[in-house]
Amino acid sequence: MVKSMSRRTGALAMVILAAVFVMVNRAAYKGYFQDDELDMLGWAPHVPLADFLEGIVTPRFYVNNFRPVGHLYFHEAGLRFGLDFPKYVAVLQFLHLFNVWLLWTVARQLRAPPAAALVSCLFFAFHMALFDAFWKPMYVFDVLCGTFCLLAILFWTQRRWVLSFVAFWLAYKAKELAVMLPVVLACYEIWLGERKWKPLIPFFAASLSFGLQGLALNPNKDNDYTFRFNFAALRQTSVYYASRVFLVPYLGFLAPLAAFPGRNRRSWFGLAMAAILFFPILFLPGRIFSPYCYLPFTGLALALSGLAEAVGAVPVAILLLLFAPLDLHELRSRRNVTLAHDDQVRAWVTAVRDFAKSSPTPDAVVWSGSIPDFEAWGVEGAIHYLFRPDMPIANASAPEAAKLSQGARVAYIVWTPNLHRAAVTQYTHDIADTSYVDFNGDTPVWQLLQGWFDVEGTFRWTGPTALARLTRPPGARRFVLRVLVAGESLQAVGPITIRVWLNDRELVPRRFTEGGWQDVHWDLPEEYAGPVHMKLQTDPPFHPSSESRTLGVAVGAFGFLSADSNPR
Repeated sequence: MVKSMSRRTGALAMVILAAVFVMVNRAAYKGYFQDDELDMLGWAPHVPLADFLEGIVTPRFYVNNFRPVGHLYFHEAGLRFGLDFPKYVAVLQFLHLFNVWLLWTVARQLRAPPAAALVSCLFFAFHMALFDAFWKPMYVFDVLCGTFCLLAILFWTQRRWVLSFVAFWLAYKAKELAVMLPVVLACYEIWLGERKWKPLIPFFAASLSFGLQGLALNPNKDNDYTFRFNFAALRQTSVYYASRVFLVPYLGFLAPLAAFPGRNRRSWFGLAMAAILFFPILFLPGRIFSPYCYLPFTGLALALSGLAEAVGAVPVAILLLLFAPLDLHELRSRRNVTLAHDDQVRAWVTAVRDFAKSSPTPDAVVWSGSIPDFEAWGVEGAIHYLFRPDMPIANASAPEAAKLSQGARVAYIVWTPNLHRAAVTQYTHDIADTSYVDFNGDTPVWQLLQGWFDVEGTFRWTGPTALARLTRPPGARRFVLRVLVAGESLQAVGPITIRVWLNDRELVPRRFTEGGWQDVHWDLPEEYAGPVHMKLQTDPPFHPSSESRTLGVAVGAFGFLSADSNPR
């Protein structure tokens, strides 16, 4: 195997690798933000720079998951890039390619032949288990942690103790997984170094301090962020992460076999590094995500360089070529799902941004309708970013919405899932209520007073009791209600009865024994035209086994019509 390579040849190889990487992942620039990123943009740009710098230098553990290195990036990016998503991707991919170069440098520092080092770089650069780390700015925390961990290892091998410690400190401040790095450095000393232990003392002291603080002060006692040191957790997480190594279930459990050919100590070190860095996340069964492999995979890549030296770069390169179709399949499937989801988020944010630019700032914002896998904190972060960081916000189904709706000027954001469209309306008290509410369009959600859940397709579930207000126009002689009676509800509780009150006058109750969409109406006597408060009660209520909500009935529309009109 070739033992040396000119700097020009090495640089050319890195340039070609980077060009191919950017081409393969060019569709990332068509993506958009996810909820965590918008959440951070909602607050990070408004935090003073001094707070981030203090967070970086302090030895204190933050119970609120404040990671000052990564959050400082979002502070600066939010101020300079705004919502220009491609710029975030460009920075993320630059950092990843810088890490590939660092991996090359570390492998060469560990005396890997050029071809073996290049094989490790190819494995790490293009592995689609790390897809989100190339595509989603949120994972800049993992990427920066990888940057500083690789720098710490590089400086350690060069015996530059202080620089190595500074890099280790910054790695931890990017993400807590770096707390295991001193053990990695100890493994280096055992197999590849000179067994110098004294310089490791400050590393282990800092690691022990952060680790003990994390265990003692961790506020997550029984949620997804809780460490669970038991076999059930280990079985669940190990099977998942093993499937990520070669994108085939269980196949990653064979990775330790790389330690045997040639008894290459670089393979031992790389495998130990991967295992050590995987260790904490193996006991977090509530937080299982493929990009968490980013830092451990740097160890696997180094192990692969040892294997390539032991058996030859050509056989390992052939294995990577055989792995390429799986990698390409992962890229295509993840790309299609990601871009489809991102298009919805972009449509939502664009509608809100256009409203914020063209309308007076509201006193409060009420939002309704949700995009799958786009959580409430993303909605609130975008609103805080586009309006102001202290903007009062509530979901339309939350009790706080009724209080916020009393403001003089309230913006209502309504997402219609089946249309993939957001409508933003500024409501003031001089806007008249409609006579008919349809959940298959731009719903006047301010007329939904209590007991309504978020829109799902073309309907909304009610609670056992729901309140709304309408305007009864002159000549309206019929009240109509369109409901979707769920077969699951009928099986669970039997026939349901719906009772309706209009201004305290109860209409004739209706009983439903069959599932599906059903339209019912009540003929009304002539009365005054004007405001009407509607109360809808469903009996018995329905408790789905898969969720905690108590439901009434799914409503598609309700309101007043003239005697000869039909529901829309």
